[in-house]
Amino acid sequence: MVTLVILLRTDHLSDKIILSRSSPRRRRDDETWEGKPMTTGVDMPIRSAARAARRALLISAASAMTLLAAAPALAQTAAGETVDEVVVTGQRRAAQSAQQIKKNNALVVDSIVAEDVGKLPDNNVADALARVTGIQVRRDSGEANSVLIRGLPNLVTLLNGREVFTTTGRYIALADVPANMLQRVDVYKSAAADQIEGGIAGAIDIRTRRPFDFSGAQFNAFGHAAYLDKAKEWSPDFGATASDRWDTNVGEFGALFGVSYVEREYHEERAFNTRPELQTGCAPPAAPNRACGQFNAAHPAPVDDFRGPFVMGYIPIAGNRERKAANFALQWRPDDTSELYFEGFVTDYKNVFELDFLVALPFLGNGDITGTVFPGTNQMKTLTNHNVFTIMSTQANDQHSNTNQFSAGGSKEWGAVKVSTDLAVTNSFFKYENPIMDASTIVPLVRVDTSANGTAQLNYNSPGYDITNPAAYTIENWFDNYGKQTGTAVDWRADVVYTAPSDEFIREISAGVRFADRSAESNQSYGGAAYPFVHTSVSTLPGLNGVSEKMAGGGPDYVTTQWYTPSASYLLNNTDKVRAQTALLYDRNATSEAMFALRNDPVTGKRRIDPGMYFSDVEKTYAGYVQSKIGGDLGAVPWSGVVGLRLVRTEQTLGGNNVDTASPILVYTPTEEKNSSVDLLPSANLRFDLRPDLVGRISVGRTVTRPDFAQLNPGVSLSTVASNTTFLSGSGGNPGLKPVTSDSLDTSLEWYFAPDGFLTLAYFHRDIEGYVETTSANEVINGTTYIMTRPSNSGKDKLDGVELGYQQFYDFLPGLFSGLGLQANATFMEGSMKNAVTGVKTEFRGLSKFSYNLAVLYEKGPISGRVAYNWRKHFLDTPNFENSGFDLIADDTAQMDASLSYKIGDKLTFTLEGVNLLDTEFKDYFTDKNLYPRDTRRYDRQILVGFRWKM
Repeated sequence: MVTLVILLRTDHLSDKIILSRSSPRRRRDDETWEGKPMTTGVDMPIRSAARAARRALLISAASAMTLLAAAPALAQTAAGETVDEVVVTGQRRAAQSAQQIKKNNALVVDSIVAEDVGKLPDNNVADALARVTGIQVRRDSGEANSVLIRGLPNLVTLLNGREVFTTTGRYIALADVPANMLQRVDVYKSAAADQIEGGIAGAIDIRTRRPFDFSGAQFNAFGHAAYLDKAKEWSPDFGATASDRWDTNVGEFGALFGVSYVEREYHEERAFNTRPELQTGCAPPAAPNRACGQFNAAHPAPVDDFRGPFVMGYIPIAGNRERKAANFALQWRPDDTSELYFEGFVTDYKNVFELDFLVALPFLGNGDITGTVFPGTNQMKTLTNHNVFTIMSTQANDQHSNTNQFSAGGSKEWGAVKVSTDLAVTNSFFKYENPIMDASTIVPLVRVDTSANGTAQLNYNSPGYDITNPAAYTIENWFDNYGKQTGTAVDWRADVVYTAPSDEFIREISAGVRFADRSAESNQSYGGAAYPFVHTSVSTLPGLNGVSEKMAGGGPDYVTTQWYTPSASYLLNNTDKVRAQTALLYDRNATSEAMFALRNDPVTGKRRIDPGMYFSDVEKTYAGYVQSKIGGDLGAVPWSGVVGLRLVRTEQTLGGNNVDTASPILVYTPTEEKNSSVDLLPSANLRFDLRPDLVGRISVGRTVTRPDFAQLNPGVSLSTVASNTTFLSGSGGNPGLKPVTSDSLDTSLEWYFAPDGFLTLAYFHRDIEGYVETTSANEVINGTTYIMTRPSNSGKDKLDGVELGYQQFYDFLPGLFSGLGLQANATFMEGSMKNAVTGVKTEFRGLSKFSYNLAVLYEKGPISGRVAYNWRKHFLDTPNFENSGFDLIADDTAQMDASLSYKIGDKLTFTLEGVNLLDTEFKDYFTDKNLYPRDTRRYDRQILVGFRWKM
């Protein structure tokens, strides 16, 4: 009989367009491997033949995986007396460690474990999470940005079990957390009483290393040079971790320090269309309707009710992202029953970038206009116009955020009783400058073709006209945008645990308390243009002249690829000068003079802070829990579980500004609201060891998510000018928002057929109440009607889903093929929510009904490799976009990445990695992707060459 010996080295068990960083989504928990989140969804009625075919395919795949999984077991029953020793290292060791966490945890959890210090499978936490079953990510500027657990964004992020966040949001920007500092990342999908509340979707717990994780001294370093193909630039990243521990006559001490630096020069290209609109100016039965609006009798529209996007354009984006991070951990163990620690983590993010807009308005010409439509439709295919008004705009951006957390704590054991406590202080800020300058020109001849792969081909190359010549442009608008958000928190917890004999029904009893004091403040300048200009040549501001970044990555999809734009670097580096000079160029009269003084400093021209967008909130939470680990035998089946109850009281003081009068010159006065809520959160997680290699689970519980601070803002911001509607508009928060609750059910069957092989099937259901969405409705404020946009709680919503997971290394294959392995997972979800105003049911925003991951692994001798493919189905981005009747939908997305490493001895490893190898495009559309495309976005492909070194 063949015996397989696995040797584990226990001492190594262990990367926007403005403003999104201030409102992330939500949070996490505590120190053991027993945390959790909640939610996700998808019912799975298979209504179409396509769905049936897909189901059949997946069933076949699952059957094939089952047969493959059985192969090693069959091989082991063959005759043979030799003993094979397999030393498990690298990504295979990491896979085995993650499997053990999943198998042995009382909760529903998936983990990513670093195969060595400084080596997660990806370069930051957000990218790594894209590989996890049930997680879907959205990418922006070529990196994973928002993370959803089972289709929902309402998660809590934890750092070593403590809540961590970015400024006024509920979770940290995960792309800012470098992989080299991590031991592992745990994704909890069910809840327990000892976990910090706050995420109906789940919890993501980021675990950093401590010195006592190692047997002795450790030093690790890494470095990469990254080439981004559209930016055509090389960028560095590097980092190091040093750790040691010492025995002294007063106990054992340990210290660990780590640093990381990542820089990326990046380039992105966007081609966009606005939603389809009626362009004839009248519709049947008006006559002659083809000669309305931009058309006339000499040049009629090609069809009645001629429709197309009023605005089209290109946006090349070029920027430099810089991320710095550092962490440390100090530990002291006076004896075998006591431990004290002090640790800290700092991450700093800077992003300086520009967006160079070509804003095509092809209908705004002199009436000498012709067009064609797609066959059988009224939708514009091509358009030709003359003397067309066109805007070129530069949006310069300088963003900077910093988040740091410092914590101290310790534990003491007295026999079967252990007491622990922890105090953490978190500070975070985000600030930005976003000066925008619009310049306008008249282009003699414009030709547009919308039939090119969903991208509008814009031909602005008029004979005898140079679109890059600044002499043809005048200043159109100046937007002086800036702002800052801050967030702080102090939280303390204490826990006591009693461990009973293992054969008792009650095997552990724990209880604890937690107090958290959070504050959040946001300031931002007035939106909109500073004030209308007298049309003045751009030469009035010396140094303003520039040329856009080039649209090149789309090849033949673009015709015009460069144009004049105001200089982004000039706007950022000379903002005060631009403010003072433009203050002299405004088109003023008696009314506008007063408005200018309200919204701008009359001397410097700097835009004032908008009191309607200001908020300052304080939130205090008081929590306590009791929890028990239980177990026994159900016939011949051993079982164990964790049951508990958590009680949380939340008190909020919400400050903002409200409108005092409805005059054109709006007056604001401070306002304050107080909220409180009490949530009782029961949970039960049961695990059944049906066989030594077969585990069944069932988990139930209630979870809660608090609204974002910005959503709770009691103030309002109102426009003073009507747009294309009868009413004025405004926006505001909703201090009356209730916490979102979810009652969850999770079941799973998990077959662990090898130390690093499994096949799993899971079902989950969520009953969600009070999900927060943004709605618009008419409101009368001081006698004036406004169309107000506010967040509101929806009714009762449901979410269902199924997850499949498979992992195996094929040792039974001959020779070099025995190093092959495969990781695969798929998630099916379906759910709906009810609009709080209209009562209409829609899908959850951002939820893809189907997603999957495939990763082919190789681990043999000094060679390690991985090719990973991620795919997610289209999803609803915005229902009824801008009240147009069209839903904005993001199309199917995919990405392929790969890595290869070669190890020389025990210390040095060379690496080669590729990101976005398929050069995948992001596309979205209005309801029908063939007729109404919106964005086509192209990101960089990246090639990274580097090394890892340890001693």
